[in-house]
Amino acid sequence: MSDWKTTKGVESVTALKAFAHPLRIRLYYALRNARAATVSYLANSVEIPIAQASYHLRQLSRHGFIEPAPQYARDARERWWQLSSQRLRWDASTFLDEPEATSVATMIKNSTVREQYRLIQEFNENNEWDIGWLDAAYMVDAAVDLTRAEVAEMHKELMAVVERYTALSRLRAAGQPMPPEVERVMVIMHGFPVQRPDSTAEKGDGSASDSWAGNSPTGDKTAGGRS
Repeated sequence: MSDWKTTKGVESVTALKAFAHPLRIRLYYALRNARAATVSYLANSVEIPIAQASYHLRQLSRHGFIEPAPQYARDARERWWQLSSQRLRWDASTFLDEPEATSVATMIKNSTVREQYRLIQEFNENNEWDIGWLDAAYMVDAAVDLTRAEVAEMHKELMAVVERYTALSRLRAAGQPMPPEVERVMVIMHGFPVQRPDSTAEKGDGSASDSWAGNSPTGDKTAGGRS
């Protein structure tokens, strides 16, 4: 099983800038969801001309995000692509001293969230999935009180679960028998601190700061839902 922390991520500002285009982000996600695909399929997925899709795919390839997948081609005219081993991942400290890169990284993250939301919305509005898939799909959120170290540990534990199922997916892609009901599934996770009300006032003395959810009468600090 590969370690997500040791998988190559984005290391240069040039590569980061190359990804900073809404269409390239959409093409990247379309390719990830398809496992491998032709230029025409990807162009149709994001509703742009084939020539335009081909240009953006070449740029993604140039900077190591995707790679040719000739093993899927039926003839010399077909051009297939797949994701490379490089992942759209970087540590915040990587570009800490480069303000321009920090700005580009923020734009990429925001564009990525919009694409993730679009995929979620597309699923929610799709009435073609059977009840089994509708019951299996989930959407959960929670608000919890954690230290930075605990958030990092949670991330590590969740990624271990994701990697276990990713390894199973790789085995199936490599030829292991695949159950007929298998579908491509998107898993999205975010964990981040949220701005709390003014914390300078004392808590627990009946002050306005007691309205913070952590001090609610029920002590309920979580909220969850399921689609």
